[in-house]
Amino acid sequence: MKNRKTPVPVILTAILVSASLGLSWLAQSTPVEDVTYVGGVLGENQTWSGHVFVGDWVKVPEGVTLTIEPGTFVEFGHYRGYKRSGIGLSITGGTVKAIGTPEERIWFTSASEEPINGDWAGISCEDTDSSEFEYVVVEFAMIGIEQFGSSVKVSHSTIRWTNTEGLYAERSRPVFEHNLIYGNAYHEIALEQYNYDVQIRFNIFEGGHCGVHCEATNATIQGNYFLNYTRHAITAGAFSNLTIAENKFENITGELINLDSTTAAVIYGNDYGEGTVPIPDIGFEDIVPRPLGYIPGDLEDQYLYVYDPVDETRRVIGRLDNETTFGWSLTYANGSLWRFDHRSSLAGQQQDFVKIDPSTGDREYYGNDLLINPRGLCYDGELFWANDFTLRRIYGFGIDDSSKRIEIKSSFPIPEAAVGGLLALATDGTHLYTPINSALYKLEKSGEVVGVITGQPPVFGGPTIWTGDHFWSASGTHWIKWHPNGTLAGAIYAPAWETIGLAWDGGYLWSVQKTCELWLDGKVFQVEVLDDQFLLPEFAAGTPMLLTLLFLFLGHRLRGGRSLPD
Repeated sequence: MKNRKTPVPVILTAILVSASLGLSWLAQSTPVEDVTYVGGVLGENQTWSGHVFVGDWVKVPEGVTLTIEPGTFVEFGHYRGYKRSGIGLSITGGTVKAIGTPEERIWFTSASEEPINGDWAGISCEDTDSSEFEYVVVEFAMIGIEQFGSSVKVSHSTIRWTNTEGLYAERSRPVFEHNLIYGNAYHEIALEQYNYDVQIRFNIFEGGHCGVHCEATNATIQGNYFLNYTRHAITAGAFSNLTIAENKFENITGELINLDSTTAAVIYGNDYGEGTVPIPDIGFEDIVPRPLGYIPGDLEDQYLYVYDPVDETRRVIGRLDNETTFGWSLTYANGSLWRFDHRSSLAGQQQDFVKIDPSTGDREYYGNDLLINPRGLCYDGELFWANDFTLRRIYGFGIDDSSKRIEIKSSFPIPEAAVGGLLALATDGTHLYTPINSALYKLEKSGEVVGVITGQPPVFGGPTIWTGDHFWSASGTHWIKWHPNGTLAGAIYAPAWETIGLAWDGGYLWSVQKTCELWLDGKVFQVEVLDDQFLLPEFAAGTPMLLTLLFLFLGHRLRGGRSLPD
């Protein structure tokens, strides 16, 4: 839809709302006292209508249904610092029915008068097959609508200007039909980790970086219109199986369809400029009251990706490795940093294993032909260990300096592999530790589970390391320090957005930060801990910070991959 209409929606009128709402840009034409303020865990069925302000995470648990009526305007309190996390809507076993009409759409948006991408967390659906979104607008979130172990339908909706993906799924069977999706940072739709029977039909993808990305996914992509993409319209890998039929492609700068050697695809009837496929009718006009002005991930992006170099809890000592995009692993061994490079396969068929001099940033590459999507990385004094998010196995390996390749020495299935891949792996030299379902599993190097450490509070889930006397794990915008028995020992603020790897060199913490996934901007940080007790009073008091961290873990515990070929 090249010519967007920009009138204010007929169901909304621009009025001034009290400062407690952040001077909302739009509201129902009702008095301020008719605004509904919501937050927390829903204990019974609810119906939202009119103007709803979300001031804290909303969780819809099993047995509870949230119905959102046509014309409802839902705004989320926004936050642009780094000392707490954003808020959103989390469906964990419950049901959300958000079904609008072409004339009365349901809006999920930022409370800011001048919103930007990442103002609020987004909508997360877990273990729900009955939730549905129709004729909704989702904008300015960290992620649009994501689903885990679910079958959620999104149709006739607008998804735009998110920090990551517009629509995302793992271990799910989503249906995405007749939507308008554009301007999302990484992919408009990303399908990773064993999705099946996915239907992506008759959508309009109207410009951004990449249209649809699949990993370990079976999907039908049919009758869609892809317009104005700077990289690829469709990408796939990790043993995906696709049908790509009767789509229309226009003005795609990169390769239209980019599939790796493990992907099987049936491709037919597509329009590459011949005019043989019509633009799909999505049944509504686009309405843009507050245009963003850039696509998230562009250099103009205003989101706070890198935080203050010094605060009350820590100091950033150094930052290096601007040759690498993101990668989900980091460890320190024998005077060097080691990581897998998510987008490099110069030395082998899969992600290169890279040795980095922590002082100079000089790099050596080792070939890797097996590990597709390694997460968590640790070194026990003899072998490196990593878990593969896609293959769902833990591998022990060494390196051969003569051949410049890694050598697999051992492997075993991850515990509870049916729930999907894992994000982290740590070692004390004798045992391996990996977080599963908010607990830390203790493993023999044969794979046998010999213990379980339950965190208090239970938020193990992100990158985790052992420093010799404590565990550290990343959660949201915090790094949390744990006693060996799982009780809280301290916390500091992360140095930048989304920690995806942690390491310890005996004196300093090191991390890989995603910042913006698309940028070559130095993603490895060296961090000195100044005061890991500063935040403890807030944690000990049971403030909303802990609830936010728990919701972040529940909603985002397995998200990964997002491999976007260059």
